[in-house]
Amino acid sequence: MTDQPTTVATIPFEPVRDILKAALDQLFHIEVTGLESIPESGGAILVCNHTDYLDPMIQGLYSPRRIHFLGKEELFRPDDQILETLAQAPGWSHPVFSPVRLTVEAMLKLYGLYHRSQMETWGGHPIRRAFKGDSAKDAVAYYQEIEDQMLELLREGHLLSVFPEGTRSETGVMAPFKPLTARLALKAGVPIIPSGIRGAHGFSDVRTFLSGEVFQRGIYYNIGNPIQPADFPKIEEVGEKAAARALTEDLQKQVYALTLHPERRSRGREVPRKTRARQL
Repeated sequence: MTDQPTTVATIPFEPVRDILKAALDQLFHIEVTGLESIPESGGAILVCNHTDYLDPMIQGLYSPRRIHFLGKEELFRPDDQILETLAQAPGWSHPVFSPVRLTVEAMLKLYGLYHRSQMETWGGHPIRRAFKGDSAKDAVAYYQEIEDQMLELLREGHLLSVFPEGTRSETGVMAPFKPLTARLALKAGVPIIPSGIRGAHGFSDVRTFLSGEVFQRGIYYNIGNPIQPADFPKIEEVGEKAAARALTEDLQKQVYALTLHPERRSRGREVPRKTRARQL
């Protein structure tokens, strides 16, 4: 998913997790239920609706296991975005600023290298969204490579977080799920853990902080019962596409139920799992 980065010293995840979690618990009202649904070991896919940049942070900080997650490449290269913004600033390219410009650019590139290495140390894997390459064949090969690497992580026994909507919701309304998660689970033979988050939409928006709203609202993250491979539709009976479609539909219903009002969370965790081909 990314080229091997130059080795730099990074901070272990565990002490940072403890500090950040303690800070979040002090500043905000966050409730997490169902952590016992995450298996202690073995490959598994943690699935959630995607409402804000905060979503993967809550997953990573509260999970009893280290989580591997996918993120758009831009999140791993903040230096590129800052340099692009500076390049558009009036006078930035003027010769008189050359010594300062070269120093700033060198520092930003060093920061970018450290940031990428740190993100990868903490389980991050950058991907290029809407990658096209020079041809359709290049795009297919790229996304197949990503899928193969995710399968490898699962088969090695890692916990992988996937947001099946493919991107954050701009409105807070959950979008239709893409079938990638189901395909991965069917191929790797690992359980899918549905989860739902409510109250985090727009949380990282600066205006939400300035208004003080973030300190008044509650965020509820509920983890449901795992869907075991034995409950998956049988590929040999209905075919791979039909099995993935049925499993995706069922998963979407379960995640939606887990995003309901706090008082209904326990019921949401017991949504019947109808993963039969007759759903099609």
